[in-house]
Amino acid sequence: MERDSILYKIRRKGQVLAHMIMPDEWMCKFYSHILLKKKVVLTNPQTFNEKIQWLKLHDYPNNDLVIQGADKYRVRSYIKEKGLSDILVPLIGDWEKPEDIDWEKLPNQFVLKCNHGCAYNIVCSDKTKFDSNSAKHKLIKWMKEDFGAFNIETHYSEIKPHIICEEFLGECITDYKFFCFNGKPEYIYVSTDLIHDRQAQIGFFYLDGTKMPLIRNDYKPIEIDHFPPFFEEMKKAAEVLCQDFLFVRVDFFVKESKYYFAELTFTPSGGMMPFNPDKYDLEWGRKMYIPELEKNSSGGV
Repeated sequence: MERDSILYKIRRKGQVLAHMIMPDEWMCKFYSHILLKKKVVLTNPQTFNEKIQWLKLHDYPNNDLVIQGADKYRVRSYIKEKGLSDILVPLIGDWEKPEDIDWEKLPNQFVLKCNHGCAYNIVCSDKTKFDSNSAKHKLIKWMKEDFGAFNIETHYSEIKPHIICEEFLGECITDYKFFCFNGKPEYIYVSTDLIHDRQAQIGFFYLDGTKMPLIRNDYKPIEIDHFPPFFEEMKKAAEVLCQDFLFVRVDFFVKESKYYFAELTFTPSGGMMPFNPDKYDLEWGRKMYIPELEKNSSGGV
């Protein structure tokens, strides 16, 4: 659904209102039932989606490191602390409000982002055709939004909104997304998204390059013959960046002969990720060990 459509705006307003008046756990179950067409158990979560839902209710909103990691501006400091500053997309500028941006000083190509949510991106591939007033209007609107209220991802609500401008990497970027469980990468999700037709293609793979018999019906399948020559280096970077988290998806941009850090994702699809076949929801859930859940199930305090 397009972000500027009437139905999209109505849905967003409804989500914010529901977040204000209904318990978060009830809303998580309700949204999951609507999107996944199945019951979600949060008292004793077993599947991947159930455990992500549990974490976003009981851990992430009070986890300072998760909040920093989800912040597209402050995460840059975390990447530097891990000794990986060389894989950061070059930063052109950052501002607290859209009115502070000096549009004349920006290069011919750039990418603007808000740090406190997902899909808050404005791509400029040619400044001579760029509408800065429209961009400013979008940024003002986004900066006022509480992204965490939309799908009950309230760790985003703890992020102070900020604007960043990064170097433009190109119109067709391949993403390598490492699903990491308890400090260990286990699976990869590879995707491409052509800017002009917005038709994303994705595929799931094991770390040895074998394609998984897992698809998402909402995307076209992708076919790749081999991983890039720097894949092992990229995997090691994912291993470094996932060590501090029970679960995180470490995302990289791949452009020709180089890879860049993209983001840390803690709630893929808001904990409502469709699996086909559905058995992988449980298989992935078994990979995730959450000490507090294990302690409760064994009768501990």
